[in-house]
Amino acid sequence: MNDRGLVDPFGRTIEYVRVSVTDRCDLRCFYCMPEGFRDFEVPEHWLTFDEIERVMAAFGRLGTRRVRLTGGEPLVRHNIPDLAARL
Repeated sequence: MNDRGLVDPFGRTIEYVRVSVTDRCDLRCFYCMPEGFRDFEVPEHWLTFDEIERVMAAFGRLGTRRVRLTGGEPLVRHNIPDLAARL
C-alpha cells in the first residue's frame, strides 16, 4: 500500500471490492472460483455475516470505499438485505 491506497499490478487504484456471498454461479470466473474447484460448498463453509463485515472493514481501512455483493444470485442467501445494511 502507498499514499494512493491499494493499487493493482497495472497501477490502478482499487476503490471497490467484490464479495461472493454464495458459490451458486454458473459463470465460473477465475476470481471467484479457487483453483481445483470441484463442486459447490455447503453453506456451513461460507463466511458468516460477521466475518464478511470484518473483512470489509479491513478493506475500508486500506482505502476501498465500495463493495459489490456477488455470487450468482446473491439474493438466494438468507437475510442478504441485512448484510447489505451492515456494510
